Amino acid sequence: MFFRKKHNQLIGLDIGSHTIKYCELIEKKRIWVLKGFGMKTIPRDVIQEGMVRDPEVLAKEIEFLLNRHSVTEKNVAISVSGFSVIVKRINMPQMTDAELRSRINYEAEQYIPFDINDVNLDFQILGDGSKPNTMNVVLVAAKKDLVIDFISALSAVGLNAAVIDVDCFTLQNIYTHNYKSEETVALIDIGASKTNINIIEGKQSLQLKDLSIGGDTLTQDIRNRIDCSYEDAEEIKYSGKSDLMSQSEFRDVKSSTIQYWISELKRTIDSFISANPDKMISKVFLSGGSSHISGFYQSMTEELKIPAEPLNPFQMFDMSSSGLEPEFITKIAPQACVCMGLGIRRAGDK
Repeated sequence: MFFRKKHNQLIGLDIGSHTIKYCELIEKKRIWVLKGFGMKTIPRDVIQEGMVRDPEVLAKEIEFLLNRHSVTEKNVAISVSGFSVIVKRINMPQMTDAELRSRINYEAEQYIPFDINDVNLDFQILGDGSKPNTMNVVLVAAKKDLVIDFISALSAVGLNAAVIDVDCFTLQNIYTHNYKSEETVALIDIGASKTNINIIEGKQSLQLKDLSIGGDTLTQDIRNRIDCSYEDAEEIKYSGKSDLMSQSEFRDVKSSTIQYWISELKRTIDSFISANPDKMISKVFLSGGSSHISGFYQSMTEELKIPAEPLNPFQMFDMSSSGLEPEFITKIAPQACVCMGLGIRRAGDK
């Protein structure tokens, strides 16, 4: 949302805490074709809570991934997230886009818990507010240090950040592209240390909230139960099998952690329903690497009394040129949502 270049073509590059992913999409006769997709695990101390801790290593990891897949495009779309990014949906008096831009710093100071001089700001007017002569606005602020670190890592390997977006909007874009629905749904993305909830109706965001829970919670809970490395705990988390932990022990730990996650998510969703009695959430879509832990979808559906399913970012794309096996596509779908959402961006769009 912060930087745009005239060059239209770009690749989506999702830089996560555990993996980096790229996709290259081509639009042909109103049909989007997936030309290429790849992913690579990175050392877990390179990105922490959305912040770049080692730009040099990150640059090398990105270069390796793109070279391995013979990617030549230099313009990329990336997104930022974490505790250095603030997204607020606010209600303001009616004004033009130009008027709001002229006073955005003043307005932002009321909502952003950072020094206004230390952040990059952007906004989008969503439409009329609930009261006469008001409008709904999404305000976005990202710490300049965060943005600079990402740009520096990309520049080190000859890449240009043509678009810098925010994870929650990237997920919303890929959902609306694939599902074409006007229903009220909850998009829940479970990252390593942070979970984002975006409740939308059609193409409009109704409520945004970040929670300090994520996949690393379960990893640490496993490590607290048994003496093992981070890598061993990650393997147990996803496979559920290990000589270090019995099946019953793992089920107990997983059940406790998932119930905690769901209780936090339910509190947010119940709050929305209480404030919007005329809105009914018809479905919950889950994404992120930790969303497909076995039993999670079923537990969400039972506790929330709302159907929960994985968000499929590939649903409306021609996959025939991707070279990916169907089993692999199904497996990586929850992790690929942000990347695919970035891939449909084009430099210069809003």
